[in-house]
Amino acid sequence: MPRRTTALYLLGLSCGLFSTANALGEATAEEQKTPNTHTEWRCDTTPGGSWNCAEYTAPGPAFAKPPHRALKRRPSATAKKNANTNGPRVSTPRNLDWVDETALTDEQKQSQTDGCCGRYIEPARDYPDAELNPDDAPLRASSTTTEAQDNVATMKGDVQISQGHRQVRSNTAVLDQDARTATLEGNVQLREPGLLMLGKKAHFNLDSGELVVNDATWVFHESAIRGTAGIVARKEEGMIFIDNATYTTCEPGNNTWTMASSNIAIDPQTGMATAKHVRIKVKDVPILYLPWIRYPIDDRRASGLLFPEITFSDSNGIDYAQPIYLNLAPNYDATITPRYLQERGEMLELELRHLSRLTETTLGGGWLGDDDGGDDDDANPIKPYQGEDRWLVNMDHRGGTGKRWGTLIDYTKVSDEDYFRDIGNATLEASSQTHLKQFAGLNYSTDHWRLGVSGTEYQTIISNTHEQYKQLPRVSADGNYRIQAGAQDIVFNLKNQFTVFDHDDNSMVTGNRLRSDYSVTLDKQWMWGYFRPTFKLKHLSYDLDDPLTAGGDDKPTTTVPVGIIDAGLFFERVSDLFGSHTQTLEPRLYYLNAKSEDQSDNPDFDTDELTFSYQQLFRDERFSGNDRISDAEQVTVALTTRLIDSSTGIERLHASIGQVFYLDDREVALNYAAANEELRRDDSDLAAEFGAQLNKHWRFQSDILYNDSSDHVNKGSFSLRYRGQERALFNASYRYTREDPRYLNSVEYDADIEQADISAYLPISRRWSLIGRWNHDLTNSRELEVFGGIEYNSCCWRTALVVRHWLDRDDDELIPEDELKYDDGIFLQIQLKGLAGTGGTLDSILSDGIYGYEPR
Repeated sequence: MPRRTTALYLLGLSCGLFSTANALGEATAEEQKTPNTHTEWRCDTTPGGSWNCAEYTAPGPAFAKPPHRALKRRPSATAKKNANTNGPRVSTPRNLDWVDETALTDEQKQSQTDGCCGRYIEPARDYPDAELNPDDAPLRASSTTTEAQDNVATMKGDVQISQGHRQVRSNTAVLDQDARTATLEGNVQLREPGLLMLGKKAHFNLDSGELVVNDATWVFHESAIRGTAGIVARKEEGMIFIDNATYTTCEPGNNTWTMASSNIAIDPQTGMATAKHVRIKVKDVPILYLPWIRYPIDDRRASGLLFPEITFSDSNGIDYAQPIYLNLAPNYDATITPRYLQERGEMLELELRHLSRLTETTLGGGWLGDDDGGDDDDANPIKPYQGEDRWLVNMDHRGGTGKRWGTLIDYTKVSDEDYFRDIGNATLEASSQTHLKQFAGLNYSTDHWRLGVSGTEYQTIISNTHEQYKQLPRVSADGNYRIQAGAQDIVFNLKNQFTVFDHDDNSMVTGNRLRSDYSVTLDKQWMWGYFRPTFKLKHLSYDLDDPLTAGGDDKPTTTVPVGIIDAGLFFERVSDLFGSHTQTLEPRLYYLNAKSEDQSDNPDFDTDELTFSYQQLFRDERFSGNDRISDAEQVTVALTTRLIDSSTGIERLHASIGQVFYLDDREVALNYAAANEELRRDDSDLAAEFGAQLNKHWRFQSDILYNDSSDHVNKGSFSLRYRGQERALFNASYRYTREDPRYLNSVEYDADIEQADISAYLPISRRWSLIGRWNHDLTNSRELEVFGGIEYNSCCWRTALVVRHWLDRDDDELIPEDELKYDDGIFLQIQLKGLAGTGGTLDSILSDGIYGYEPR
């Protein structure tokens, strides 16, 4: 359950050096052995006058032989070349391995960061043992010249040391066997996969493993981060100390922003780093100072301060949230967020997370005591929540991972309907909707059955809308069987649901509902078509506390047999239209027969009429929810054609058209008191949809409902979308829905929905992009939302400025519409890549307003 934190990444600077020091120590272990005895020759005269010589063992070391001083010749050019080509070569870094985009391969450009004019590329490792771990590889070393005196070896001229994938290079290297030290000086270079570090001088202790690197410069290739350090030191006990460190994601030569620290202490044993006097600078101007910060250097989590979030708005003023992370145990943690809202006061948010092998749970909450009410609105100086306590509770739980059983909790509740509008949430994952769901459920699955029990409530957080029913509890049992009887595939579906409905309003009808839908289908499929006859039996019964109407039935029951025949054919041919394609022709026939039963005594707990569309042509229900069983005797005739690219299999075009022909009037209605003239039509609207992939970047989509009796278009939409290179986006759409007019005080108001929407994200250069949206209500001749702005994006930072004018409302119906008011705002987002950012609200605005936009 790792939590993402902003790390300084300096922890890996000395990894390559530490093991190299140990390797050098191992390579000279034999030379370290000092003998306690030595041999000498002793000669005496014999009685006959001859010499008698023998070798004797003498205590102590032998006397060192005086060094032989000899003039060394300057190596010839050929000798130098041979010396430099023997053994592995450490690649010379050029501009910290930064490669301009003009020199990148197509594959390398695919992983290039947005806004960058290049990327860090590691040089190839094509020498022997390059892929081995240093512990498993021999030590290789070379230099132009080597001198040895008194157990001190001096390597000069292009010193190259490698062991497996680890490489070291310098101008000189001095190995002192007596002091057990190694010193590298002049253009020190250290390489490991993904890491390059340069320095002026490096000093090792071969026994203790202590290390000091002076004036270090480093880069991590994959993360595209670089930095400097005055001193990198590793002590004998393993602690790492870094003085005068910097960090940035900007390309070499560009220090738009940097993070600096006077001292960093890293403990590899605990996986924690502590930084002091941390300063974030933009163009060398300090903008943030932290006297102390503690953070993890690996996947281990640790308690400490997270980066704050700072925003500004007209209603709340300055909004500062400072998350504090608490690593309580390996499988659970907490985040406490003190928050200050200038115009409302202080508040506290809390998030607890727990993870086990089978469950994952998040519990959150927010509390604002004695709300100051927010900033005054000149047009409306009333502060409706001034002096009130405001709060939020949220729980998200999922259990039974990988098991047949499962648990689910999705619960959110707020103190008032304006909580998200006024306060929002700085760190919680709760989302704002028109109805907040409060759900808890348990289910169990077998090979053929899924059993479940759940409870659901909703909190309505928009005005002028009735509260929904509570479902306490809902019990379901759904079965599915596929049986092969000879050459026949027979599918059985068994659906059962029992629900208890309750409501806080005593005037609302409450009670129990049982709904059962059983079906059997003969599933016949061939390459050229399919034939699926289905028989269904639908049952609906209630046990109401009171009848829906006086004198009505408080235990209404409905049972309806349903017959369905669904058949289709597939024809195809090779077409040269728009190139080489396969064209299909797919006629479809759908017959539905469902007996009509009076359901006027049935309540409406959770049911609504489905919006008619092309897909509705092939459904056996015209209601959502389970309070009605549709009646019908109808035939649907439809035709679909497609163009499929013969070489890629991509569908380039599809077009479908269909219509329902009613063989008898329908009688079942959601509201029996209404006129319901639609139920007595002889045919449905003509439904059609069309889509085309015009080319690699352009796509067109449309659908339409046309009433051939009145010659009216009841519903239609068209959209043209472009997705190009450099994340370019363009969307143009239009939608129209004919609605019955609304009335207020005997005045008729047009309720048709007719809107046009144009949005775009258009790069105008490598780093600059234009952002905009125009969403217009043609029915009421007004803008719903208009915003425009500009974005700058580079390797190391991104900023966006957007001016927005929008119609803000907290209800789903307001008459007259022209009394709605507008809000205006200026939104600024600044993101220092690899560090932190502000203005998360702007990302939400752009994601909702521009189709296809994804925050970077």
